[in-house]
Amino acid sequence: MSFADYAFRQYLDGDKNAFKIIINEFHDPLIFFINSYVKNVDTAEDIAADCFAELIARPHKFGFKSSLKSYIFSIAHHMAVDHIRKYSRLSLIENESQFVADDDYSTIEESMIKDERSRRLHDALPKLNDNYRTALMLVYFEGMSYAEVAQSMKKSVKQVDNYVTRGKTALKKILAEEGFQYDE
Repeated sequence: MSFADYAFRQYLDGDKNAFKIIINEFHDPLIFFINSYVKNVDTAEDIAADCFAELIARPHKFGFKSSLKSYIFSIAHHMAVDHIRKYSRLSLIENESQFVADDDYSTIEESMIKDERSRRLHDALPKLNDNYRTALMLVYFEGMSYAEVAQSMKKSVKQVDNYVTRGKTALKKILAEEGFQYDE
């Protein structure tokens, strides 16, 4: 049982402060995950708040059959997809670039290369099949195991393995078509 699962049990037993632990644990990762779908940080924050509200409103819906992390990311995935369906015509994509101010040219250049790689990866992810993108993000950005991702996506571990493998292949192909060179 993870620390978040334990905190949720404490919350169910009446310790209202235990929910703060859950929020602290999942707030930022949820926003990052949801933002990969909706492309708007403010909207992602609203949806993340709705995920926590869902957990508060229906606490007993989570039956401890999976990890709390899998469960809350599953809620986030469904809410993000619902939002996209509802507001697909109104989506705006905002790209913000960050530059590191440093006197050392090589450090600035390395930083810019890293920023460019991150931007290209971020731009390529939405071009992936929804299942591939979700599996890759949960495994690589959220550090979830294949079993946790399988529970979150309501798929088998083998399906998640296939999604990750195919997603990486598709991502490499997209990046190669755009002239991006990467190190193996």
